[in-house]
Amino acid sequence: MAGESALPRDEAPPNAVPAGPFARVIGIMNAAGTVWIIGLMVLINADVLGRGALNAPIAGTPELVSFSIVGIVFLQLAHTLRSGSMTRSDVLLNALERRAPRLRRTLLALFHLAGGMLMFLIAWKYWPSVAHAWQSPERNFMGNPGFFTIPLWPLYILVFLGILATAIQFVLMAWADASLLSRRRK
Repeated sequence: MAGESALPRDEAPPNAVPAGPFARVIGIMNAAGTVWIIGLMVLINADVLGRGALNAPIAGTPELVSFSIVGIVFLQLAHTLRSGSMTRSDVLLNALERRAPRLRRTLLALFHLAGGMLMFLIAWKYWPSVAHAWQSPERNFMGNPGFFTIPLWPLYILVFLGILATAIQFVLMAWADASLLSRRRK
């Protein structure tokens, strides 16, 4: 029938993870990143207009742009993973889709678990940088002293939260894959 999924009714889409509070949190993070992009576009256009028409650029625009790009990426990373938009090579998974769907799901569970463990390890190793930036903001800044500076601790916290959210999302996806495998066994 038109509009129906080609997947059997008992099978969830490959990246399906139950919706819940965490899905709402990463949805809010994604939306904040989108709003931030719009604000960044307004800032860049105002700076271009100020430079060209008024010969008065906005101080700190290059610093704010580089700060923002990193912040936006990490705010939206977990949602990108959840929505299945993360870049990956699916050659092996696609080959296994029809021939060995159980093996495919097992590999997905292992890949997602490995991704979660790696992201937790990155968060753990990154935390001292976050703490140092928070404790010594006068030594951790971006920009030119006397002209424009921005403290780095807010960016470090956003990066840390983005890494942590992505790690949790990977683990939730591994759990969903494992649950689907055990349901098929019954």
